Amino acid sequence: MFEIWDRLLSLLEGVLRFFHDNTEGLFGDFSWGWAIIFLTFTVRLALLPLAVKQTRSMRAMQQLQPEVKKIQAKFKADRGLMKTDPEKYKDRRQKQQEATMALYKEHNVNPAAGCLPLILQMPIFFALFRVLNGGKIAELATAPFYGIERLGVTPAQALGIGAVVLIALQAGSTFFSQKQMMANTPASAQQPQQQILLYVMPVMLTFFSFNLPIGVLLYWVATNIWTIGQQFVMFRNIQQPGDAAAKDVAAKPRGGDKPSGGAKADTPGPAPAPAPKVKGPGRKPAGETGDARNAGARNAGERNRSGSRGGSRRLRPKPDPTGERR
Repeated sequence: MFEIWDRLLSLLEGVLRFFHDNTEGLFGDFSWGWAIIFLTFTVRLALLPLAVKQTRSMRAMQQLQPEVKKIQAKFKADRGLMKTDPEKYKDRRQKQQEATMALYKEHNVNPAAGCLPLILQMPIFFALFRVLNGGKIAELATAPFYGIERLGVTPAQALGIGAVVLIALQAGSTFFSQKQMMANTPASAQQPQQQILLYVMPVMLTFFSFNLPIGVLLYWVATNIWTIGQQFVMFRNIQQPGDAAAKDVAAKPRGGDKPSGGAKADTPGPAPAPAPKVKGPGRKPAGETGDARNAGARNAGERNRSGSRGGSRRLRPKPDPTGERR
């Protein structure tokens, strides 16, 4: 175990010295700080295939979130067994986990894939901490970097403008990377705790960073900046949840459409028969003549009845003003 650790330290020191020697003419005394930044980019570039797999796994888990919630709802009633029957509750809890893992296995999703890049970076993080505190490169710990006197001291010891700016970059980049991650996560897959961690985590890490060597803090900031750029590219090129379903719906033929794939394009159906032409003024189509005749007959009957009443009124004799009847 210690032999592996010593080899990792020697490898890390060799990579740092390589970048320093090849950038000293460009950056001068600040080349050790740039060596740490280039080391960060090298590590992240080596982990890029795992990062792509992590993002795809995250997308797949987001797509399966409705199914996971169905499983959770199925076992939701078992919470009452926690106090009444702990053994049965434990058994039901295990069955819920087995059902969830079976769902992931069915869709070839590995929930632990997202943790792998972070786990692989932890040895580099601690090895850099060891190199800055008693490694073989003594000049690394005493090297300056843009307003910072020494890379081997903590921000609490430096108390300079450079250390303050670096801590601000660390907090801001941590917040922005988490915000970027949540912006590309569907609301249905987000947990309330994520909203809390979005604001609490940068504050906690800021206090924690006061006890880290500035060189390690520089590695941390460079990692966050790489993560922001990497997520920006991957989120734009790796399919989001719901995109596949939307494409399937768009690809399905609508009613009356013919399927694609060598089929001929849809041809319009026969045009409806034109309405019968009207000849002469006031003439109507043949289909309407019967109704017109009936309506005309009714109107004529009403006129005749009103005319007869009017005629009877006109034939009635007028009274004689002398009072005598004719």
